[in-house]
Amino acid sequence: MAITRFDVGGYKLAAEISGEGSPTVVFISGAGGGKDSWTAAIAALQSSTTLLTYDRAGIGDSETPADSATRKLGASADELHRLLAATNLTGPFILVGHSFGGLIALIYAAQRPENIAGLILVDASDVHLSLDMDEPHLTAADGDREDHLTYDVVASVDEVDRSRRTLVVPTVVIASRVDRWLEEDIDLDRWKPFALTELDARWQRHHESLATDLGATHKVARQGGHNIQADDPTIVAESIDDVIAAARLVHQTAPLAPGND
Repeated sequence: MAITRFDVGGYKLAAEISGEGSPTVVFISGAGGGKDSWTAAIAALQSSTTLLTYDRAGIGDSETPADSATRKLGASADELHRLLAATNLTGPFILVGHSFGGLIALIYAAQRPENIAGLILVDASDVHLSLDMDEPHLTAADGDREDHLTYDVVASVDEVDRSRRTLVVPTVVIASRVDRWLEEDIDLDRWKPFALTELDARWQRHHESLATDLGATHKVARQGGHNIQADDPTIVAESIDDVIAAARLVHQTAPLAPGND
C-alpha cells in the first residue's frame, strides 16, 4: 500500500488510504504505535469503505515538528484534524482509537462532533490510573525514536474528562482483561500500590464508566492482551462493521457495490 505524506503545518505525516466509499474509517494508534498496528483488524473487516491509517509526528514514516515540546493529547487531536483536511477526504468520519489513541479519538469527537459518524475506543487509557501510582506516570513517550514527542499526562486530564459525554453517534468501548497482559510473576513495582487483581478491577470499572458516559456499547475482548486489535482482531472488526452499518443508516450513505473495492 502506497504511503502519502501530507503537510500538517510545517511538517509531514505519513498516511495510507485504501478502499472506496463512505464513511471513512480513521485508525489512531496507541502511544508509539504506527499505522501497521491495525493490519490484523483491517484484514478481518467485512465492510468495504475508505480506510485511513497514519503515523503521528515522531513515529514511523512521519516527521517531527520544529516545536517538539511536551504536548497535551488534544494537540494530537488537532494534528489529526489538519491531516484529514489535507487529504481532502469527506467526513463525517468513524474514529477507531487504541490506548492513548483512544483518548485522542475521544477528544477529537467531543471537540468536533459534526465531523464524527462513529467512535470505537479499543482499550482506551486511564489517565487517572497513571497518576494514582506510588510513582505517578506524569508523562508518556509517544515512540522510541530520538525525535519522538512526549505527552503531558497531568495537563491532559481535564481535556479527557471534559470529553466524556454522551455522543449522538454509534459508539463502542472495548476493554481487555489486565490479568491476561500482566503476568503474576512479572515485576509489578511500577503499578504500586495496586495488585494485579486490583488493577484489573479498576480497568474494568474505567471502561464500564466510560461506556456509560458516552452512551456506548461495552465489550470485553475474548482473548489476548492490551493490543486487542492484534490479539482479538475479530471483535474490533465486528465493532467497526456494526458502526459502519449504523452510520450509513443515519447518514443515508450507500455501501460500495461488491467488486468495486
